[in-house]
Amino acid sequence: MPLCPPQQASAWYWADSADALTPCIYLQAAYQRLFAAQDGSVARCLGIRDSAGQQWALPLLQRQIGPGRYEAYSAYGYGGCSGPLLLDAPTLDGLRATLAAEGIVALFLRHAPFLDNQQGWQQQLQLNRWTYACQLPEASDIETYVQQLPQKLRWSLNYARRAGLQLRFQPFAANVDCSGFYQLYAALMRAKGTADYYLFSPDFFAAHVQQLGPACQLAEVRDPGSGELLAAAFFLADSSGWVHYHLSAASERGMQLQAMEYLLLGAIQHFGAQGYRQLHLGGGLQLDESDGLSRFKRKFATRRLPFHITRLLADEAGYQAERQRLPLRHAQFFLIADARGA
Repeated sequence: MPLCPPQQASAWYWADSADALTPCIYLQAAYQRLFAAQDGSVARCLGIRDSAGQQWALPLLQRQIGPGRYEAYSAYGYGGCSGPLLLDAPTLDGLRATLAAEGIVALFLRHAPFLDNQQGWQQQLQLNRWTYACQLPEASDIETYVQQLPQKLRWSLNYARRAGLQLRFQPFAANVDCSGFYQLYAALMRAKGTADYYLFSPDFFAAHVQQLGPACQLAEVRDPGSGELLAAAFFLADSSGWVHYHLSAASERGMQLQAMEYLLLGAIQHFGAQGYRQLHLGGGLQLDESDGLSRFKRKFATRRLPFHITRLLADEAGYQAERQRLPLRHAQFFLIADARGA
């Protein structure tokens, strides 16, 4: 999509949602409301229209940080505009003014690499890490797909299959039981010492299926003898042809049995056979890609995509006043609620 400058900065307006302008699940109202409830925020959406009548949407979560003061940010995962939008100086000034008029002192965006929507924000961008994407095959059966795999991945898949592991994809819109997945996920997060926010809750996992409906699918790998859940993941799909690897976990035994490799390889074949064309695997932990998660995801990827963030001050005086008003437990964080440890 070409970068199209809007006619004037005043073209920014508050919209109902981004649903009419993008099929991307991360930007749509159901996903935004899901994480707004989790964060204690309010889901909002900015719109902008250019002189030719073309429109873009910028979904945001808005959180109060002080009397009459707020900050806005992308929901967990990915966000930004519904497409590439050229932010010239007047447009950027208009965005700051629109936010400041609502008492929003700062904006934090997690641009979506698969939408390439960081374009046009050049002066406000920071490369945070790399994410990975996989072109999905059109092979309609697993045996045909297996023959196309690199040797190391073929070994992992065959190892899991020889162990008798069973992979199941829960149908879209089914009333699935997420409790086993949650227990597996929470145990892994606690073992890693992950921040409390990322532990989520059983109700939050269940809300994914209830609120996202056909856009959310659960994959599980189990031991056929004991029925033990060894690995599981949520996948999110949208009508653009993209599927997104969202939340996942595996037990120590599952990792030894190559259960997560089995799950991802099965997902690549499964969603490709359903007509989806790209799987976004998400990113690793380090920009230099030296961490284990980056190395793991690279094994499945056919390309790597840059993940950028944007930090923007709409009211610098108000922002600094809020940073000074209460103690900061994590002063390195840009968002004030995060810096306070709220």
